[in-house]
Amino acid sequence: ISHELKTPIALIKGYANTLRREDVEWDKTMISESLQVIEEEADHLTAMVEDLLDATKLQSGGITLHKTEVDLAARINDLSKRFALQSEKHQIEVDLSEDFPIIIADETRINQLVSNLLTNAIKYSEGGTIKIDGKKVDELVQVCVTDQGKGFDPIDVPHVFDRFYRSDNAARTTKGTGLGLYLCQSIVKAHGGRIWVDETYHSGARICFTLPIKTESQLIL
Repeated sequence: ISHELKTPIALIKGYANTLRREDVEWDKTMISESLQVIEEEADHLTAMVEDLLDATKLQSGGITLHKTEVDLAARINDLSKRFALQSEKHQIEVDLSEDFPIIIADETRINQLVSNLLTNAIKYSEGGTIKIDGKKVDELVQVCVTDQGKGFDPIDVPHVFDRFYRSDNAARTTKGTGLGLYLCQSIVKAHGGRIWVDETYHSGARICFTLPIKTESQLIL
């Protein structure tokens, strides 16, 4: 984690120091590219700090859910369009059943859940189609995010939702803190749902989660 935090800090400092040099006159292209790197690394650093804070709060039970009616289909469609613009190598398809319901949930946390799953799908697949499918199952809504990457090694499956866990291959090839899926699991559990790796899928990674459509108090009523 310390290494992951130091990397964007070092890049931000390095590019800022370069731009401050008085012995060189930088052209506009160089300045623009340098500022873009600084902005991107600052966003990366902010995201990691927010994940660390969320992980700490979730572990101590410090996060309170603010539940309202959430149009999950609209959230998924909006996020898929936004993430589709982040990678030219990936296509994102959404396939939701016609009876896909409105749920009672914390909209901010649901956005974080879906965003983390899409981020993982893009990060760990070199390209291809990322599919989000969803359907109503009794009093639950089920959503799965599928990519065409290398998938999970069976040895790693029992640990992928553990706090700070990263497989040896992932640690060597991609940046990360090992908190994305841990946060996903924490959010799903806080809503009374379940999240898992679909081990029957062998053409990439497929992660599914269920959420109750109604709250416990509504079910009692």
